[in-house]
Amino acid sequence: MTNYMDPQKVIEKLKAMGAKRILLQLPDGLKPHVFDYFTELSKNFQVIVSSEGFFGACDTGTMDEYKSVDAVVQMGHTEIPNVNYGIPVIFEEYVHPSNEDFKDLDLTPIREKGYKKIGILYSIQYREGAGKLEAFLKENGFETNIGQNDGRLKYPGQVLGCNYSPIHSNDSWADCHIILSTGTFHSMGAQLVTDKEVFLIDMSEPFHLHSMKAEAEKRVRLRYANMARALDAKKFVIVVDTKVGQFRLKLAEKIRKEIEDMGRVAIIAYANESNPIDFQNMRPDCIIFTGCPRVATDDFMRYETPILTAQEFLMIFRGKGNGKYIFDEIVNVDSIN
Repeated sequence: MTNYMDPQKVIEKLKAMGAKRILLQLPDGLKPHVFDYFTELSKNFQVIVSSEGFFGACDTGTMDEYKSVDAVVQMGHTEIPNVNYGIPVIFEEYVHPSNEDFKDLDLTPIREKGYKKIGILYSIQYREGAGKLEAFLKENGFETNIGQNDGRLKYPGQVLGCNYSPIHSNDSWADCHIILSTGTFHSMGAQLVTDKEVFLIDMSEPFHLHSMKAEAEKRVRLRYANMARALDAKKFVIVVDTKVGQFRLKLAEKIRKEIEDMGRVAIIAYANESNPIDFQNMRPDCIIFTGCPRVATDDFMRYETPILTAQEFLMIFRGKGNGKYIFDEIVNVDSIN
């Protein structure tokens, strides 16, 4: 348990803020330890455990939950610095123990293509591993750089599924990028924001460099097909996600005006979860989701109605991007208070 949380450290922070009633959020991987965490914290506080899944630091409970607690303790993630959470939130990061050894990593895929300057990225739990990878690459004659983060990210090189600012800071310099993560969620997003090749090192498998180029090209083709279905839409539902770290009402209002200026009809709907039936019951011709962009780019097959990100709407109806696909990154959000 102590690999994930120092109970005494958290208790001291909660006492300092005068908290009495707290909401405890655990990712699915830590839920088997919920009784341990609850036992420790409930010695000093009234603890409410959230049974629902959550999507990271952008999702720290509903407004109703906020009204009933003094603070939130979220396990496994790091804060989003430029989000106003409304009430105190303690983030207990989980960083994977840095015992990675990259000495057997085959560098042939990047050597064969003549790549010499490598940008390094990581999902938060592999922050320490990124330093080891950088040292290994330098020992093998490569130039490396860990890209600069913007205000939505806490650390250089860190990425979220909705924000890849370290790629943008490195893109003009780097020949390619390498990301440390598990699965293809973060690496797919990384490849969607750059023309440079992105290689995934999946930390849950034997280490190898896996190019994301072909998979991302296929995803983009699917997105263009989905966008084409929306071209003749007359009625739009613009969804505003009420999660504190995804709330973009001003963007939704701007899009609604754009649609009305086109002589079409749009409504704004609030939602905390992306349930296709809730929107399809309204009988729209197109859904525009202004919260997490991965709802549209990753889960669109769940929807009978075409679903777009905000940037995709601007691409097809306002010509943004001049034919180049633009991934809808979240840089900042509106205050929900």
